Amino acid sequence: MSEHSADMKSAATREAFEICLDRGARGRDWPAWAAVFADDAVYTEHCLGQFVGRDAIGAWIVGQMEAVACMTFSVEWIIVEGDRLAYWIWNHLPSPTGHDDHEFCFPNLSMMTYAGNQQWSLQEDFYDPAWTSTVIDWFRAGGTPDMAADPTLLPLTPSHPVAPVDGADRSVVAAALAALAPPGTRWRHDVIDGPVGVGVFDSPERAYAVLVHVDAEGTTVFSQLITNPTETINPCR
Repeated sequence: MSEHSADMKSAATREAFEICLDRGARGRDWPAWAAVFADDAVYTEHCLGQFVGRDAIGAWIVGQMEAVACMTFSVEWIIVEGDRLAYWIWNHLPSPTGHDDHEFCFPNLSMMTYAGNQQWSLQEDFYDPAWTSTVIDWFRAGGTPDMAADPTLLPLTPSHPVAPVDGADRSVVAAALAALAPPGTRWRHDVIDGPVGVGVFDSPERAYAVLVHVDAEGTTVFSQLITNPTETINPCR
């Protein structure tokens, strides 16, 4: 594929993702959000299960969001490479009365594959379930789903440093991801956009996502490993 064709493909993927955000993270219209998935799409949520097909994805997300209907979202970063995309998103809950000094939010990494025609064939979410304990804290503090949503919420502290302005060649970033793969895992796919790369590696028990920032000299200046340590059967292996 020529560089021009690859750029056009990335642009189409990013444009389709904006529609996805308008329906989900921004619009919070979950039936409409589920409709962006292809009939045979696969959504893997490594803490909650795997859902196959648009109808199954829709039924799951509508039920999942009922208890936290006032949850809003903010995207910290997005990277795109061809028809593959990765992004880091924050899940925010409004502070119950008397808890204005407390932040109720948690992040997760999501990866998607664009199938064309404004449809997505794959989404995969990575996070440690311990991060979501803030939701239990929110309920205990008096949070209820009928609270007013606050779409202006942002994390007090971003999860990741600003990526280098310039990055190494793709092969160098891919090598940095491979060097951080947990022992005994196999590479499945990756998304590399300039200095930022996300790779997915599988063991029979669980899936791992590796995030790196690699500067123009080829030095890995930031890295993170994300997995669900309680996962015992990897549905994507």
